[in-house]
Amino acid sequence: MPPQAFAILFLFLVFSVVLAVIAVRLVARLGGPRSWAAYLLPFGAAFGVFYLIGHELGLVLGPEIELFGFQVALFGDLALGFAAAFAMAGVQMLVARALGSRSGRSAPA
Repeated sequence: MPPQAFAILFLFLVFSVVLAVIAVRLVARLGGPRSWAAYLLPFGAAFGVFYLIGHELGLVLGPEIELFGFQVALFGDLALGFAAAFAMAGVQMLVARALGSRSGRSAPA
């Protein structure tokens, strides 16, 4: 793998972390989980979408820019990555509430 591929991979890993943090904190305001473990699935969802749309499917949403020698639809990729992270954080919130109500405890507010 050329160094440019590692650079873009690292960049999208960083984007995934940032998008997961934003999504989890937004959903936490609505009553979602706040622990460090709550960031793992949204991170995986964001990175999975980046991998799927960019590497596997080659989808382009919006204008492309050159980044480390690759044509990347950065703004569209970030929008889809955030949507996936936010959706996963929302699903986590719903599951946490459902599990909390089944065990006789109320979900944290």
